[in-house]
Amino acid sequence: MKKIMAVLMLLTGVTGNLLAQQTQTNEEKTFEIPLPTSRRFYIDLDKGNRLQIDVSNLEDLDRFKNMDSVIYGLLQDLKLLKDSLSDETTTKRIDYVMDDTEKRKVRVIQYRSKGAGFLITDNGVSGLKTEQDTVNFIGKVVYEAKYTLRPRFTDTRYYKISLFVNNLTDLAAYMNGTLNEKIISVQKNANTKWESIGRQKKFSPIADPSIHANAVRGYMSGGDFLELKLSVDVQNYKNYFVPSATIGLNLVLANKNFKHEIGVASESHFSFARNNGGELKTFHSQFLTLSLAHGPIRDNDPGKESYQLFNMTFGYLIRSRGSVYEKNTMRLGVGTLSLFEGKTKIQPMIYYTNLFRGVTPGIRWVQSF
Repeated sequence: MKKIMAVLMLLTGVTGNLLAQQTQTNEEKTFEIPLPTSRRFYIDLDKGNRLQIDVSNLEDLDRFKNMDSVIYGLLQDLKLLKDSLSDETTTKRIDYVMDDTEKRKVRVIQYRSKGAGFLITDNGVSGLKTEQDTVNFIGKVVYEAKYTLRPRFTDTRYYKISLFVNNLTDLAAYMNGTLNEKIISVQKNANTKWESIGRQKKFSPIADPSIHANAVRGYMSGGDFLELKLSVDVQNYKNYFVPSATIGLNLVLANKNFKHEIGVASESHFSFARNNGGELKTFHSQFLTLSLAHGPIRDNDPGKESYQLFNMTFGYLIRSRGSVYEKNTMRLGVGTLSLFEGKTKIQPMIYYTNLFRGVTPGIRWVQSF
């Protein structure tokens, strides 16, 4: 079958201004991953060379189990560009898009260091290359996403395998099965037990210390943000069932593996009673609630609900209407049962007044959006 290769070459210097652009050009849309992956692994090779794996699903590494063949295919395609790659003093970056094996896309970026380096010997002077070359194998996978209580839909995830080598000529030396073994080892050991590496703030799977990452199992989540919380709720208090609506803000403080949540919310509680004339009236009471929670991050996404090692809420009645709640009622909750990806929660509560006098137990059902 005839091979067709689309080649885009950028043989100019790369500056910080280009990298700082906020909008993607058509070139960037073709050769850059539009969404970050969720996991990153590093593998040190010989001579200071290294392999970096960026992936969201370990199954996507199946296409790299034969890295010998992948590298061979790249080198065959680069033969068509040998004149453009002939300057050995430039640092090169090769972006190799593998979405379509019959129509591969290649981008070549070359640049020189700000300073000039030279190698001086008795035989003369030659240019000296001081930076490593980079080869990025880039692709995407279209898959059917499945989530609880949601219809299936088609989505896309991306991957990138990067080789950092002293020179592009080093690539051929890795067609010896070494990278095949490393790819398979990442798939096999990524989700096994990991341990920290000294004081370097790095981690490795115990089964293969040659693999390392900046967080356990290679996850790259983290970041601090505010999120809006909306829910409808129902709780029992003494012999009443009281519906309510809640609006609040959560401050999420997330590192690579765990997150802390600090929340403040306003709860509008509604009760109903008939007046002396038999007319049904609605009474609106209001609690101000503070919450604290701590737990691991799920699926490398701090925005997702996850198992919480600690959860506590404290509410204070700031507005009382009707005959349900006594003045100065307080509510304390510790722990929660989370269902349906965190959209539904069941929380045990106690209500009390006057420093734990008149304690009343209760259960609260929270349905979030």
